[in-house]
Amino acid sequence: MSISYFWLLYVHIIASSLLVGSMLFFSVLFRNIKKRLSKEEFAGEIVSILRFYHPFILLCMGTLIMTGAWYLTGLKISMGPSFSKLFVPLGSKLLSVFFLVIGMCFQFFAIGLRLTRGIGPAGNGQTISSTTEERLKLLNTLENVNAVNVVIGMVTIFLGLGLTKGF
Repeated sequence: MSISYFWLLYVHIIASSLLVGSMLFFSVLFRNIKKRLSKEEFAGEIVSILRFYHPFILLCMGTLIMTGAWYLTGLKISMGPSFSKLFVPLGSKLLSVFFLVIGMCFQFFAIGLRLTRGIGPAGNGQTISSTTEERLKLLNTLENVNAVNVVIGMVTIFLGLGLTKGF
């Protein structure tokens, strides 16, 4: 293995650790803040955290996708025709990555932007901040989607580790 592929895998592993670790940390932080603050303060705090959290995990996910694709391209070239042996484990990992990307896109763009930008679902200029109840519904959805994304992320890491040793 060349030194560039070593660093590529190193960055890939660090990004996956940061991604799943930050999602778990957000879940724990979310529940703690929910217990300690009033509803209005809770909604405001979570929205201010989302302004850092979502771009951070988007950066981690983008890094994961790019380093994984770069490594896979080199692996396919070096393995040649025997690359087809990896179809089942690699296919299952890529399928779980697909579901993770879909879940994270829903979390970022369907929920997160409505909370951070304050635009209602109809896009008619009504702000969500005018009603705390709508914000709390979105925050509960955000909590559930984040928990599902944590599980999918852990499954993806398991499948990725299974690629190194086989199933």
